[in-house]
Amino acid sequence: MNRTTRRIAIAIGWSAALVIAFATLAPVGSRPHLPDAGPDIERFIAFLVLAGALATAYPRRRGMILVLTVGLAIGLESAQLLEPTRHGRPHDAIIKCLGAIAGVAFAVVMDWLSRGLRRAH
Repeated sequence: MNRTTRRIAIAIGWSAALVIAFATLAPVGSRPHLPDAGPDIERFIAFLVLAGALATAYPRRRGMILVLTVGLAIGLESAQLLEPTRHGRPHDAIIKCLGAIAGVAFAVVMDWLSRGLRRAH
């Protein structure tokens, strides 16, 4: 991976972490929404982007990225119990964890495909 791709992935990954933390812990009326997407889709995509970007940025740390993003999903969902307008639910944590798993898997597959293309040329 080149330096520019890595920098972009780092910026996307850490920005996603900040947006996710805000969206998860802010009062429900302040939470951003994707048009025409339900909350489960939003949760899944958010953690897919987070984990996928960080797994792309730090390819030698993918296992750690997976553990940390799953831990973040569970931790933030639990922290919602501290905000009166929010509620932490196991279902939501599971959707977020599945997004994190899919994000890391996507990064692994894209890396594998790019290596195969480089070898073919």
